Amino acid sequence: MLKEIDLTGLYVGPILLYLLISIPIFLVLRRILSRLGILSFVWHPALFELSLFGIILALVVSFR
Repeated sequence: MLKEIDLTGLYVGPILLYLLISIPIFLVLRRILSRLGILSFVWHPALFELSLFGIILALVVSFR
């Protein structure tokens, strides 16, 4: 299990590391989905993107 990360004396939880890993994956996947036109079929794109980010974050945490 990951412990706290020391950033010049400021301890942050490991979720920060997971978030930093998830953001580029999400941005690439969002760009792919928009170029394929899949986001135009979604009823609420912002809600879909939030859910997609949550799924990616959960996968990153579970496969750490």
